Amino acid sequence: MGKAGKDYKESTQRIIDCVNCPYQVFGGENMAEDAKRSYHDAVKRGRKEKFMPLLVISDDILAETLEALKEDSYSKEKVIRQQETDIEQELKERYEEIAERCQEMDEEEMREEWYRQTGEDFDDAFEEFGETVSEFSSFYLSSDEGEEETILFEIPVENPWEVIAWVPMGGWNECPGAEEMMEVCRYWHKKYGAVPALVSSDTLEFVLEEPVADGELAMQAAREHFAFCPDRVDQGTETGSVAELAGSISKSTYWFFWWD
Repeated sequence: MGKAGKDYKESTQRIIDCVNCPYQVFGGENMAEDAKRSYHDAVKRGRKEKFMPLLVISDDILAETLEALKEDSYSKEKVIRQQETDIEQELKERYEEIAERCQEMDEEEMREEWYRQTGEDFDDAFEEFGETVSEFSSFYLSSDEGEEETILFEIPVENPWEVIAWVPMGGWNECPGAEEMMEVCRYWHKKYGAVPALVSSDTLEFVLEEPVADGELAMQAAREHFAFCPDRVDQGTETGSVAELAGSISKSTYWFFWWD
């Protein structure tokens, strides 16, 4: 485990002080590979040792966010204890409000087009849409490659979604705050098996054991992703469509969100 007093970046030490639980720090040219390997090892250990691992990419913005919340008497215990809401319905309503921003092909049109082009059933051809995401993406967004540091926290919680209360990175622009983000993580874990695994100052990533391969369910997940993070479609797909995102979800074991 890492210990305070090591020669970390200032922002890394500030984040460690705010989160205050066991950790390891990774840096240098092999940071991404070392952190990913250690995360998956920690998932196995966590089942026995009763913790949930969370990767946190260090920077000044995230350190300032956590410090500001601490000064405002933020309580992770209160967030964890909050009453469960019908977040599925909330995401559905939000999607309906903003759907005009998305150049999506509706399900019936998509089914008909695929049948015309391929002669195949929708569910069989569905995964032709979108890219396959099979690893963490946040490590490769920074222009300071080789200079970042990533912290692997071992967070002493029982449920995967509760890690969000320990590292509340949102609450600005369209990025949800800790309360809503944790509710979404709880719902997605129960419905799809998605586990929040990595955060930075502006990204959130999930890991799944298996893709959401069913076409109808992948479309629902894609609409929810768009409602949760419009940039996932607006800037994260080639066609600007929920259909493309759904195709990606249907064959991916990692979910990636980025707020601009």
